[in-house]
Amino acid sequence: MIVGIVFSIIVAILWSLGEVNYSNISKKYDRHNIYMYSYLFRAIVYISVVLIFDFSLLGTFNIDVFLKVLPVILCDLVASLLVNIAVFNGKLSVVSPIMAAYPVLDIILGALLLKEDINSINLLLVGIICISIIALTFNQKKSKRAPHPIKGIIFAILYMLLVAFSTYFEKSIYISNFSVYDLYYYKGIVYTLSSLFFAIVVVITPTKMKSIDISILKGCGLTPIGNVLYSFALQAATISIVAPLSSLYSVITNIISRIILREKISIVERLCIGLIIISTLLLIILGFIL
Repeated sequence: MIVGIVFSIIVAILWSLGEVNYSNISKKYDRHNIYMYSYLFRAIVYISVVLIFDFSLLGTFNIDVFLKVLPVILCDLVASLLVNIAVFNGKLSVVSPIMAAYPVLDIILGALLLKEDINSINLLLVGIICISIIALTFNQKKSKRAPHPIKGIIFAILYMLLVAFSTYFEKSIYISNFSVYDLYYYKGIVYTLSSLFFAIVVVITPTKMKSIDISILKGCGLTPIGNVLYSFALQAATISIVAPLSSLYSVITNIISRIILREKISIVERLCIGLIIISTLLLIILGFIL
């Protein structure tokens, strides 16, 4: 239990630092270079996990298993593209809590597709989040840090939707008795191919190849490490503990983005951001205790 709690806290820190550094490099370097290195580091991290914990998977390829995990991988791949567009165009302090608000979709889909009952508290929290996002959209101004803030919010919402669907698909493959190492193995393969694709794009276009530096390492490497630790945290503690603790990354991101990125947030934005973060955390907690 203690190990799971410690891992969850580390995950929150890694995810928040990853978001801040990713936002920083997205505004400094060509997007094709960022995609290439982002996918490359994910491939390295995920394949390394397989090498360390389930070496027997290497050299095997089962098309049935691959097709089962493919929806998760595709959602993850597209989400990696959308997050770049979101943080490039908008302020990270604003788009980060929106991207982390994916439990809202779980509640809505549960009611629409599974005919699940929504209690009054959940309905209130979902309403607060939706109203806060709308309020944020109408209180955005262009700046050097946010050239197209409304576009940033739109893509943050799309990212949130993809993460929600990815979570649903990932839960389904575990129910089908596939392990997390199966997922990492095929993720490693797809991300390797994706990084090669963007490497070719960089070579055949006028884009200049950017050499790896510390900012790229932090911007592209911290998040996949956090993803792996999140899986280990879930194995060491219950999801009712891991999910709320790791979700605190949006709080940390919001604080350090103002310090490191020097983002200026209005009073209205602070209120909306606070409501989104608090409501999201309550949705996660209530989802496991009710």
